This record gives sequence, structure tokens and C-alpha cells, in this order.
Amino acid sequence: MTFDLRSGVKLYDNNWFLRHGLCEEALADRLAGLGVTYVLSQSRWLPMEDSAVQSRVDPAVAARYARLDDRRLRDLLRQRGIAYVGVLNICFDPVYAAANPQDATLDQWGRTHEMTDWYHGVAPDREANLAAKAAMLRDAVAALDPDGIHLGFVRWPGLWETWLPGDRRADKPEYGYDARTLRRFSAETGIALASDDPAAAARQIGREHRAAWTDFRVRTVATMIGDLRRAVHAVRPGTPISINTLPFFRSDFDDAVAEVFGQDVAALAPVVDVFEVMAYHQILARDAAWPEAVARDVRARSGKKAVSTVQAAPLYLQGMHAGRGRAETIDAAEFSAVLDALEESPVDGVCLFTFTQLLDRAETADGMAMLERLGRFRR
Repeated sequence: MTFDLRSGVKLYDNNWFLRHGLCEEALADRLAGLGVTYVLSQSRWLPMEDSAVQSRVDPAVAARYARLDDRRLRDLLRQRGIAYVGVLNICFDPVYAAANPQDATLDQWGRTHEMTDWYHGVAPDREANLAAKAAMLRDAVAALDPDGIHLGFVRWPGLWETWLPGDRRADKPEYGYDARTLRRFSAETGIALASDDPAAAARQIGREHRAAWTDFRVRTVATMIGDLRRAVHAVRPGTPISINTLPFFRSDFDDAVAEVFGQDVAALAPVVDVFEVMAYHQILARDAAWPEAVARDVRARSGKKAVSTVQAAPLYLQGMHAGRGRAETIDAAEFSAVLDALEESPVDGVCLFTFTQLLDRAETADGMAMLERLGRFRR
């Protein structure tokens, strides 16, 4: 690694500029004052669709947004010793999914994957999507000269944030049983399946070929990351690659992290430099010690560097997510307890999700205390 992973923030929206009125230099100074060592940032070259975070720019403020200079921000951060890591979401693209219905995947019951809340995933073996993302990365790396690239949504589809303690894996959709993927599995393994009958194929796989199916799913994700890594390195050799990593132990839901989502961190380690563990404890209804534990587990299993991403504000409390038992607040004491657990951990650092959400709370007592605690992390 060529930069310090101790303390990072996610810049997944532009509201530090559009709503809070910080210019590029003011943001860089604010982050430097907090001891931040890296940012994971969307940009004009690598824009983000709305997720649980409102990332898209409202047309009403498009003229003001046009004044934001991503390259200037990147240069100002570098001057202050803060690494700039560009972010591109790969297998989450509602615009692509809507325009390419032929690329939709199916679950084990034969149901088509559709938009769920904000989420609309794309299977990791869709060549047109991956070619488009590789082209975006090449352009962005040439324009921004980033210190690293972060790949989001590098997995098989599924809204993992809804997998809460006490849920049954058997009730959750597992995507990838469309004819195209089943035929590719058969071609790679020599295992004959009923590719025109997803439910029958899923039953056959579950009875006879689960290990081969899981290996295929993990290999598909690893191949995708490796191809994108090569696209980045063709422009900027040696650029570190980090990825969104699901915050599950292998014992959670009978190893769903590998079997359902295709993320076996040991198998992905050859093409990943840093595993960014999305340890969103309030979203997954866990306690303050859990972000450190799950990130430490990922680090140990992968043999690579890992950072634990922690929440600045509660989420997933409304609509389809209401009434699931999630805590409705994250106060300064709880935030501090999360960082306390990480302070002496072998985990390589912390990442804040998101900086804007903490800025939104900056004038409150909790927000001021959270900013102060973040600024003291491992300093």
C-alpha cells in the first residue's frame, strides 16, 4: 500500500459542497484537521446512483455543481497527505438494469430480480456492463491520477442489508439461476443442468453441486475484479484496489457471504489490496463491538489489509425496513464505543459512512463529540 489506512471517510455525495457550502480547499482543510488519511470519493468521472445515500445531483443545483472541481480536490488532498481513492459501483446500476432487461437474473424460484427499495443489482458476468465500467475507470484514472480505486457492489445481486439476526436463509432470494449463467456454469464445469428451468436447476445444485456452484460464483466475482484491476493498471500501474466487503462471518446464514454473494475473501485476495468491510452495526442490528470483530475476521481470512467502515447516522428505519428492530439512534457514546473497540485492533483502520452525515450533525452535542472522537482515532 502507498497510503495510510488509519482514518478515512466516504464522500458518496456532493452535499459537503452543495448543502454545507464547503469549497474544495475548505473540505481538504477540515479533513486534515480531523487527521483523515484517505477518502473514498465519487466524482464527475465516476458518479454514483442514489442508494441509502442520496448521491445523484438534483438538476436544480446542476449549475452550482458544475463549479465543483474534482481534480482540484484531489490535488489539495494530496498536498495535505490525504490519499484520494476513486469509487465506482460495478454491479449496482439501476440505469443500466432498466435499459438492459435482457440482462436480468433470476432467483432459485425463477423470479426475476427487480428494484428492491433503492437497489437494483446486475449479475457480475454481464459483459456489456463490465466493459462500460472498465472504460469509465480508464478515463477516470487518466483524469484524476488517484492514489487508489475502490470497487463497490462486486458481488452477486441481493440486498444484504435486510439479512438480520434471526432471519432464515431459506426465505432469501439467491440470484444467478437465469439461463445465461446456468449455461456458463455447465460449460465451465461440465455439469449438465436444466438451464431453461431455474427452480429445477436450483434443486439439482442444492442436492448435488453446491460446492461447484459456490466455487463458480466466487470465481466469477474474482475474474470480474481481476479484469477491472487490469483496466486500472493499464493506465496507472500498481494502483491499489479496494472493494466493498460484506460484513458476514462464514458462520452467518451457513456461509451465505460466499455461497449466495460470491465473496470468499481468501479467494479474492489475489486481486484485492484492501478489504473495506461495511460494518454497519445499526443497519444489521448488531452491537458496538461487532464492527471490529467482523473486520478482524476478514483481515485474518484474507491475509490482506482491512478497514472497518462505521456509521455516522442510523439508516433503514422507514418503508419496507420499518419495524425490523434496528436502533433508531447512534449517539456519541455508542460511536465512541465502536472506535474504542477498533483502537487496539489489528484492523488497519476505520472509514466513516458518510462524511456528509456527520457534517449534518456537526452542530449538535453528539455530532461535535463524534467529530472529536474521530479526530483522536489512533493519534
